[in-house]
Amino acid sequence: MSYLFMKAEDIIHIKEKLNGNSELRQALENKADTLMQTPPLSVTFHKSPAASGNSHDYFSEGPYWWPDEKNPGGPYIRRDGEFNPDRFNYHAEDMQTLSDAVVSLAQAGLFLDNNVYMQKAVSLAETWFVSETTKMSPHLEYGQAVRGHCDGRSIGIIDTVRLIKVVAGLNLIEQTGKFAEQMKQVKDWFRNYVYWMNHSEKGLEEKNYFNNHANWWNTQVAVFSAFSGDDGLLEECFERYQNHIISQQTNLEGAFVDELTRTNSYTYTLYNLEACAIICELAHHKGVDLWSFQTKEGKGIKKSIAFFKPYYINPFLWKHQQISFQKSVMRESLPMRLAALHFCDAELRRANQFRQDDIKPFTTTCNLGLLDLIQE
Repeated sequence: MSYLFMKAEDIIHIKEKLNGNSELRQALENKADTLMQTPPLSVTFHKSPAASGNSHDYFSEGPYWWPDEKNPGGPYIRRDGEFNPDRFNYHAEDMQTLSDAVVSLAQAGLFLDNNVYMQKAVSLAETWFVSETTKMSPHLEYGQAVRGHCDGRSIGIIDTVRLIKVVAGLNLIEQTGKFAEQMKQVKDWFRNYVYWMNHSEKGLEEKNYFNNHANWWNTQVAVFSAFSGDDGLLEECFERYQNHIISQQTNLEGAFVDELTRTNSYTYTLYNLEACAIICELAHHKGVDLWSFQTKEGKGIKKSIAFFKPYYINPFLWKHQQISFQKSVMRESLPMRLAALHFCDAELRRANQFRQDDIKPFTTTCNLGLLDLIQE
């Protein structure tokens, strides 16, 4: 097993940087010390209305679905881009908390040589994935349900994008050779989940979806398969990225055509770019160059980054609908950080730095963990 998103020299460089900067080191320690207070988390701790009645089954409700004022008590209606604050969201929120804590504690444990932090990360993972009394069922049959319509939808699978952080964190711990038995058990969970994603009706529907959902399905399966050791399925995901995602979802300018139709088209374009960046970075560390890949028409992540770059530098130039420029969208983003590195783009580096200026170290995370520890 190897590092999924770093090289051995990256680890050495980060440790040297932290050892030479007491303020930065203290900021990372403070982050980890805070996360040490994270309580155990489990889907079983919040009773849900999942149709199965099984407390181990993850449940969420579609975020853009609302009560119909013209038909109180009737089926919900969709308002794209508008989050319903009254939806059942306990499992999703706990999964987010789990993911942030595991990856941040794992990184702090490795880079600060602190076993206590790593032990806490592993303990949180055991509660969510391993313990017979608290583990989540390895499926998402009841993700993003809609009242009056269905008990769960295939697009609910996008909820587990959060678990990419868990894999990124546990992969770092695994390289230390510690907690081997716990790692094996967590890997078994991900292996079972990937099997469900690739064989169930909902999983296959999501796999063949037309927009960012298919892209994130592919990226999730790639990351989870790499972690659990299924190199054959990982290779299929790399091929699918080239032959289906990039070739079918982008136009000749590099835009994700279906994301441009959304009410928050800027957000969804950046979100889809992140899925591409993660699988390209995973491939990079597996010796496969997807960062430079392009179809015979010239489509590829480099073209898509180039399309989005002017709007990343100045979002107010965006020509498509964006009903909400949330603060999080205006911060530095993972795909643009990695693109600046792989394409040696000084202008993009400056744009990233500008978006970092008002952010304290280790306060902003991405799907690979703490952006501050992603090297350029």
